Amino acid sequence: MWATEPHEGITGVTFDSDGHRLVGVLYLARGEEPAPTVLLLHGCPGLEKNLDLAVRLREAGWNSLVFHYRGCWGSAGRYDLRTIPRDVTAAVDLLAGCPQVDPGRIAVLGHSLGGWAAIVTAAAEPRLRAVAVYGAPARLGAGLRLSPAWLDAEFTRFLAVTPEEFAAQVAVVAERMDALAAVGAIRPRPLLVVHGTADGWVPVTQARELTERAGSWCRYVEVEGADHAFSWHRAELADLMLGWLRGLTG
Repeated sequence: MWATEPHEGITGVTFDSDGHRLVGVLYLARGEEPAPTVLLLHGCPGLEKNLDLAVRLREAGWNSLVFHYRGCWGSAGRYDLRTIPRDVTAAVDLLAGCPQVDPGRIAVLGHSLGGWAAIVTAAAEPRLRAVAVYGAPARLGAGLRLSPAWLDAEFTRFLAVTPEEFAAQVAVVAERMDALAAVGAIRPRPLLVVHGTADGWVPVTQARELTERAGSWCRYVEVEGADHAFSWHRAELADLMLGWLRGLTG
């Protein structure tokens, strides 16, 4: 599926996850040599897709992949929180087979639910050599109002799932797929946790709890005044993430 001619820095991709076709965009660094690569995971429903980070990474010599879990933004299947880690693993499989990707230098960077997915997946996926998250919940679903009307307004109208199905999924992952329980398995791989003090969706106390559970090997950065999506702090976020990644590769 990979083109042999010189690329233009961006290409659409599709790949399979449990028989569902997932779609995404691969940003490619200049040149044909294998490059370090970041898997960018968006949240739920994924209004902030981190495309600005993908461009900054490409300019700095990194590839990045932005893709969509099943049941959202054009990917096939029903949306299911419980299968998101499998979709992330399928994306790692895709990157590992890409000739422009150095398979020994694949990192994952997740926002919000994507941060949860990054931690839970990386705990069992050694090909993810470094993990960075921002706005990530320590406990998925904590503090959410689960009325059907609210869930539809905030989440399910963008997804192939009903409010009732979504609420049931939240209950399952909260019990069985906990970031706090998984984060210790990432060690000794590098971990960066970033959170804004003005996050109205995931309280900053959850980031502090996640960092405490991870231990001293985790780097924690708290950004004063940043909201959940770092809407007014995107340049600062990009500088922080890129500086950390550069530090990993020397």
